[in-house]
Amino acid sequence: MKRSILTSILIITILAVFSQCKTRQEGSHATLVGVDGNDVINCNISEVTDTIDIPLSEIIKKCEMIPLETNDSSLFKSVYHVGISENYIAIHSRGQMPIKLFSRQGKFIRNIGTIGRGPGEFTSLYGIQLDEPANRVYLTPFANAEKIIVYNLEGENLSPIPLIYKQTKCKVYIENDVVTVLSMPFSDEIPVAYQQTVGGELIQKLPVIDHLILKPDFSSEISSSRNAGAYDLFILAFGGKSLDTLYYYNTEKNKLIPKYVASFSDKKHGSWTYEWRSHFLSWIFGDKYKGSKVIVDKKTLKSDFFKIKNDYYGDFEIKKFYMSNSGMFISAISPFELITEFKTVLAKSDLDAKARKKIEALQKTLSENDNEILFIGEMK
Repeated sequence: MKRSILTSILIITILAVFSQCKTRQEGSHATLVGVDGNDVINCNISEVTDTIDIPLSEIIKKCEMIPLETNDSSLFKSVYHVGISENYIAIHSRGQMPIKLFSRQGKFIRNIGTIGRGPGEFTSLYGIQLDEPANRVYLTPFANAEKIIVYNLEGENLSPIPLIYKQTKCKVYIENDVVTVLSMPFSDEIPVAYQQTVGGELIQKLPVIDHLILKPDFSSEISSSRNAGAYDLFILAFGGKSLDTLYYYNTEKNKLIPKYVASFSDKKHGSWTYEWRSHFLSWIFGDKYKGSKVIVDKKTLKSDFFKIKNDYYGDFEIKKFYMSNSGMFISAISPFELITEFKTVLAKSDLDAKARKKIEALQKTLSENDNEILFIGEMK
């Protein structure tokens, strides 16, 4: 009973503060809200009106263009998850395929993992973690996960990490023999966040948070990127009981702390929210917005619909796949699409001579049948 009362008080407090707070900086659309001693950014998406172009150079320090090697073993369907370390790139493709391990220059090294249902095998994954210092690749199975699959960078299957709680969809981080699990709970038997040892002993877990428990139909999703160093957690909950909120799991206090909320004037829309080092972003769904994206500056609270332009390579728009994790921005594009974008860039009459020469040289290196091309960079 005490647990339910505390949860109800927290929900009521957050909703009340969001509705009453009017602190706003000039020209911004977001508000800064105080909740339980924490600053929370609340962006009312319904109030956002302007659309801006964001140069990629404002997001990352420099941009590497990495064509992934093309051979019979290196090809994959399309990028789903990417892990990047100092010397390696690990690609988890859509479809049932092993992990593709490349060098940071794009040279194919080997496949990691095998499709199947035996020891160390998998049919579908929900996430990967590339840990070069530990010589490990950790694979999180999709649905009913009872263990984390472990390989070394030589492609050898190692002993799995048992999970104390069977997971539906989750994000997992392994650091210094501590396993941090961020869950999408279907019942009060599974904590939304907890820590355990690699041997399967519980270190700590959050108390049950009733309003984060979802109906068990797998329509919802969970995301976490660790771009700002924290264990960020967002649950895209269809039919959820609370506002679209991005939390931090504070492991020192074993507490879930709200950091950003995407709200709407109506109940017909929702968002997939994630975090960069300097911004929060919400990918909106619903009839009115049709996949529009909103970006909120953490310092100024300025909020806009946005498009990203790769100004390192002719200012073409990054339209499709892009992601970020552990402070790295990654976008992927097929060679056919990049050739098309470069043609459009070269057709610009105001393109300066240096940029034109650079794009023309790159255009000659591309073939429509090549593997995908990555653009990556460390976020500012």
